[in-house]
Amino acid sequence: MSDPGERPYQPIEAYALIGNCEGCALVARDGSIDWACLERFDAEPTFSRLLDRRRGGHFTIRPAGRYETTRQYLSRSNILETTFTTQDGFVTLHDFMVGPEGGPDRPRLVRRVSGMSGQVPMVVAYRPLAGFAERFARPAIDGGRVVTPGCPSLLADVTLAPDGDGAFVRFTLAAGQERSFSLYTDTLPNAPPDTRTLMERTRKAWVLWTQDAAYTGPLADELIRSALVLKALTYAPTGAIVAAATTSLPEEIGGIRNWDYRFCWIRDACLSFYVLKKFGMLREAEAFFGFVTDLCERAEGRLRPLYSVAGEGDLTETTIAHFEGWRGSAPVRAGNEAAEQHQADAYGQVLDLLYLYTRLGGTLPEAMQGHGARLADISAAHWHKPDAGLWEPRKPEQRYLHAAIMNWVALDRAIRLFGPRENWCRERDRIVACVNREGIHRDGYYPQYLGGDEVDAALLMAPMVGFPVDEAAFARTVDVVIERLGRGHLVYRYRNDDGLPGHEGTFLLCAFWLVDALLWLGREEEARTRFNALRALQNDVGLYAEEAAEDGTFLGNFPQAFSHLGFIHSALMLDLFEHGGRAAVQGTYADRSLRETALRRVPELAAD
Repeated sequence: MSDPGERPYQPIEAYALIGNCEGCALVARDGSIDWACLERFDAEPTFSRLLDRRRGGHFTIRPAGRYETTRQYLSRSNILETTFTTQDGFVTLHDFMVGPEGGPDRPRLVRRVSGMSGQVPMVVAYRPLAGFAERFARPAIDGGRVVTPGCPSLLADVTLAPDGDGAFVRFTLAAGQERSFSLYTDTLPNAPPDTRTLMERTRKAWVLWTQDAAYTGPLADELIRSALVLKALTYAPTGAIVAAATTSLPEEIGGIRNWDYRFCWIRDACLSFYVLKKFGMLREAEAFFGFVTDLCERAEGRLRPLYSVAGEGDLTETTIAHFEGWRGSAPVRAGNEAAEQHQADAYGQVLDLLYLYTRLGGTLPEAMQGHGARLADISAAHWHKPDAGLWEPRKPEQRYLHAAIMNWVALDRAIRLFGPRENWCRERDRIVACVNREGIHRDGYYPQYLGGDEVDAALLMAPMVGFPVDEAAFARTVDVVIERLGRGHLVYRYRNDDGLPGHEGTFLLCAFWLVDALLWLGREEEARTRFNALRALQNDVGLYAEEAAEDGTFLGNFPQAFSHLGFIHSALMLDLFEHGGRAAVQGTYADRSLRETALRRVPELAAD
């Protein structure tokens, strides 16, 4: 096997996600798994070549000679099919992770390679690394069994041999032949599993999940792919959803803006489950509702902006100093100190979620009513105080308009849910007066924070939550965002100093927010043009990263829940507008969820 360090870093868009709603892995176009956290999204990785091409672990299956690849997911599933075409024939590689449907002794990850024509020489290299360890542990190899200290164990139906710090095998695959490789986090069974049956069982489980989809329009396949990404990023044991599958993929190549996104941001998750509910996926909504309830019961005072997938709040940020980072983008980080920030918009997101839950037919338990009222009291008492903002700049707090608007959401939804209370009504009206009077810049737009001149793409979502914006000021804000933050169909979050050196790429969610804002203003043609350009930005298997460079190449952690929820939401907004015009996209998230079109039915929570 050649020196693994000779292989260059792969573009972020070269990867595809597989997962089982517990952990996940990224598979490159060349058949290498370069990232995997098999038991928990936020656990230490088993394969990490994504972040260091020499020191990181990987698991490669590919033809030994020259080849070309095409990829697709099996229909309505998260099973990846890669086809390698060579001068000797072609083979297909199926990669998937196995959930509870695989049984109590299931492997976590399965790779099946099948000969389709000719006879193709293949090569397999298995080189796991225990987390971010500084050196590889020597494996114990016995035929097709490979046991490596601190790592998952491999069980294959071929005999492997030692290869430095890993295991290796070459074989020729003829048409009709198959070979399988299975990773276990528990004790290896005596014989390899029936991977064909496992794959079919896994495929059926994904397909069954997609049958709840409420939308049947021309974009159904693309939207289901994005919904499957959100589902794959959901940690089933608790209902939490992670922001992305990775850590430390950079917002600027060679820069330091490399963060760990393998955690549950309350804001991101609320928005994700809003679009999943609107799309018809209600079981996830119920699970996340339980996760939020547990957080509220444990919280003493304010909610943190993010938590681990199991609900822990201590996400101490550390640096993996011996890893060089993707394309030399250091530092590599584990943990995220943003968990210590105060981000006031979280209260509005949670109360909006509770409100939508009730509008869809759910009943709030008495304890949750108390938690919701307490969050509203916090908003009423503190909305006028500075906070860290949703973009987590590492600089002094400000009075962000987005935070004020989301505190208005908290109070408005509390009033709708629990009835008017004097302080809630008073402070809700004060927020509107503040935003629409002193909040409007002298040039007629909404700035990022009170008294500032800079514009922030986060304000594009103000009317989406039903906030009574000044329409002229909002229209001017949209134009200023396009003028200052827009680059073609792409949009930056902001362009002012955020306390960090360097800069970042354009933020895909903001580009979708601009589509929504244009629709709210009735500028349909412009919105549709931008949306179609963003559709074309997906990689070959329909995935989005967090950010994009101005030339469209991916940046940031991948795949990103924010980007996929933005895509689904804008598509459903366009559907609403097409069937009902501007009036159909007005109001709150709940209002729009309850409006049917010819292509989308209104979902309903199942009766208890």
